[in-house]
Amino acid sequence: MSGSLESLNKLISDNDDKLKKLEDWIATQKHIPKNISRNVLIRYLKVRDFDLEEAKKLIDGNVKFRIKNKYLFTNRDIESDNFQKLFSTINVARFPKLTKEGYSIEASQIKDSNASNFSIKSAIELVLIIHDTMAYTGPNTNGGIKIYDASEFSFQHFLSVVSSIQAAIHFSQYGSTYTLEPPKQIHFLHCSSFIRKLIRMLKPFFSKEIMESIHCHPAGFESLHTFIDKECLPVEYGGTLGTLEEHVKNTQKNLKSNRDFIINDENFFIISK
Repeated sequence: MSGSLESLNKLISDNDDKLKKLEDWIATQKHIPKNISRNVLIRYLKVRDFDLEEAKKLIDGNVKFRIKNKYLFTNRDIESDNFQKLFSTINVARFPKLTKEGYSIEASQIKDSNASNFSIKSAIELVLIIHDTMAYTGPNTNGGIKIYDASEFSFQHFLSVVSSIQAAIHFSQYGSTYTLEPPKQIHFLHCSSFIRKLIRMLKPFFSKEIMESIHCHPAGFESLHTFIDKECLPVEYGGTLGTLEEHVKNTQKNLKSNRDFIINDENFFIISK
């Protein structure tokens, strides 16, 4: 059963032999941290259907991707001025309830209509921090649902993303190939022509599975509710699960409580000297 730390612990117990072999292999790899917890290692195995060799490839690829694109994975102090400014321009939240399929739900929303205050690179950095935090502390899931609320996404925001398109491309590659919580559904709310154009621009970097998971919702939430039960959504999206503000605050609180772990780069990759 997905959705609890207890079920994660059972997976760990049931796969002790494979985890030990994975740990022995990691000990021989100079670029991979030796302190990766079993909470994370079991997710690598699960994503690859408990195939040991495929899990090794995913770990190796994930770490090498971070080393190659470390500009997205360093300077991760959630209490820095950079992130404090970001919190005033966007909302990012993990909702506390999984779907009946065992999927987590994460929502991102621009709340400052002034595009000059928006940084897609900083927004991506925040999302990646959330993903790493949940990989170490979150419940057992079968994948993730991403909601992008584009109600305040203007043409100027579109230009801002295009000006930093490399970061968006690298994030797309990471989400398509190396994530520990594969996207099962991606929903764009208030989907404008700018969003559709952006999706077309990034299409070459998406896997077939990612493209098939994308759904655009021009207005209202009725079509969203055909994918996600209302009990898993906040009131702002026509649901009954508290408010978006509550979930944003709880997400930020969780990040701050794991700050020391996140800012230690050597928990995620080792660069040979």
